[in-house]
This record gives sequence, structure tokens and C-alpha cells, in this order.
Amino acid sequence: MKKLLLLLCVTLCVGSIAAQKTNYRTALVFAYDRSNSVVEDENIRLEIYNQQLYVTNKTTKTLFIDLAQCFNYHNGVSRPIYSSDKDSGASKAGVTKEDEFLTIAPTTGSKPNSTFVCLMTSGIYGNYTTTESPTGDMTDNDIRLLEVINDLVTESKSADPKGKKCIGTVSRHFLEDESINNIGVSIAYAFNKRSEDWHSISLSTWVSDVILTPYYVVIPKDLKKKEKRGFGVKETKPLEIHLRADSPYEFDQEKSPIIACDWEGDFKAGTFNLSYLGVLKAQKVSVLASILTYGAANLMANMEAKYYKNIVMFDGGNSDWGKMTYVKLPEQTNQTGQKSKSATQESSSWKSNM
Repeated sequence: MKKLLLLLCVTLCVGSIAAQKTNYRTALVFAYDRSNSVVEDENIRLEIYNQQLYVTNKTTKTLFIDLAQCFNYHNGVSRPIYSSDKDSGASKAGVTKEDEFLTIAPTTGSKPNSTFVCLMTSGIYGNYTTTESPTGDMTDNDIRLLEVINDLVTESKSADPKGKKCIGTVSRHFLEDESINNIGVSIAYAFNKRSEDWHSISLSTWVSDVILTPYYVVIPKDLKKKEKRGFGVKETKPLEIHLRADSPYEFDQEKSPIIACDWEGDFKAGTFNLSYLGVLKAQKVSVLASILTYGAANLMANMEAKYYKNIVMFDGGNSDWGKMTYVKLPEQTNQTGQKSKSATQESSSWKSNM
């Protein structure tokens, strides 16, 4: 099966080069207000970028974050950070069930390190309908999002001679009270775990621009063992996500305030799905170790995967991508037996070389 998928990938790529075509999918891009994606006080700095929350300790003392007192916000609905993100973020940041504190090292140099706290995509990815969002809550923001999606899809399809595919790039700009998506956090910190005097700092930002646009992915070549030998800096290039759109504003590629989602919808049914826009590559994991850790029933569901570091590249709304061919992503069966969209894996990845 893997050989068949790899052959399909090679065929798609060779076809792209020979026929100058782009194997694309549709992206929904949330560009968050830059000025509100960062907040700080005299002790701590919070930043939302690359879909994640980072914390920087500005002092020369060790700082503790009590995750039991921390919350993230999505469209006005709050949820505990630890319980909502512990499997994908907080538990990997040095937090255990017995000790729900995140330790932030003091500043020792001119450039302090930022510490990852949690993902900020909770409540964004998933299935949307005219009556329900991924969280189950139908907020005013979700209602406005559906209205905007209706307009964006209609306009995007008007660029297709057959009126079926979203090949046109369309966008909207919002003020804060018009936004279709808000995210934020509330963090409690102190300089002693047993402190009764916990400081609170909050951050909230909103989508200032939304873009519906075609995109394609260029997967980096991993360094081989021979290439890793010897001295010198050797780094795998980041995965490139190319958008056929103009950037809504200038931003630092290393600290992108943009969350780009893979978008796929059924216009007639009034449903759509937002999922991770990137590529996963499966890691070689010991079957015995996996069974001992997760149990045989959960082996496949818990196989580790590696996320490529990626950068979002705006090619421009008038970019010539040649002949554009829409690509369907593979599906995987979850533990309930239902089929769901999966992030593209390396063996079945797709890309386009222009």
C-alpha cells in the first residue's frame, strides 16, 4: 500500500513538472491583529504566533505558571488550558498530573528563551454546520463566519469557468467588533509555587483579515546520514506552504500571526471542515514499545508523527500557477470506525514544482 501511495505521489509530482500544473487544495487563512497578539508586564511576556502560545520570563528569578488557574478563550468561551491541551501541549512542556505547574527559567542573557505553553487552535479545527461548530457552541462569531464563508465560496467559484471549484482568491477585512474568530488566554504566575499572591495577565486577539485561496505544499528534502557527517551547520529546510494570495500585512516569518487551515466544504449541505494545513511524516516506532505504552488497541491511533517546521508564503493573488488540479487528501479510520480527514503523511504527500 505504501509503495502504491509513493508511486502516486511521484506520478503527481512528475506530472506537475511536465505539464506545468499545480496540484492545489483550498485554504482558509485567519490573519490575527498583530498589535493584540503580544502582551507583557514587568515580569512576563505572552505571544501568540505559529498557532501557539509562548511565554517569556523577563526577570532573573524562576517563574511558575499554575496551569490549574489558566484558561484559553475561543469566541468568548473559556476552557482550562491544562485539561484541553495536556495531551498535545502542556504535558510535553514539563508538566505532570501531580504537578500542574510550568516552570519558566530566569533570564540569563540578552535574548531570553520563549517557552511553549499550549496550542491556540483548540475550537478552530473540526466540522462546521449551520447549527453547530466544532466546540458545539454556536457563537455570534461562528454565525458571522458562516455568512462570510457563503460569500467567499460564491465569489471564489465565480473564477472557475464551470463554477464548481474554489480557484479564485477572495478576502475580507474586519474591525474588532466584526471579527469572525477571537482567541485569547489568561495566565496565572508567581515566583513561588506555594504563593498566595498569584499575578494574572491576559491576552486577546481577533481575526483582522480572512482569505479563501488555493494553496500547495513543497516538502523539504530530509538530510541523509551521509550528509549529517562532519562539522558545520546542517539544517533541513522548512516546509513551504504557498498561498495564491497577497499578504494582508507584513510580518516576521519566524513569528507568524497567521493560522492557515485546510478548507473543504459541501456547499449544498451547508457544511465545511477546517483541519491542519501541513504535512506529517510518520516516525519509526518500536511496535513492542508502543504496545507496552499504549496497549495494542490504541497502537495505530498513537503512532508518533513528526511535524515539519513550516513557513507560509504569499505568492500573490495574480500568480501564474499554470493548470490547477484539485487534490483530495487521504482519509483514515478512527477508533469509532468513522472516516476522518488526516494530515497528509510523507508517504502520500503531494506537492507542486513550478
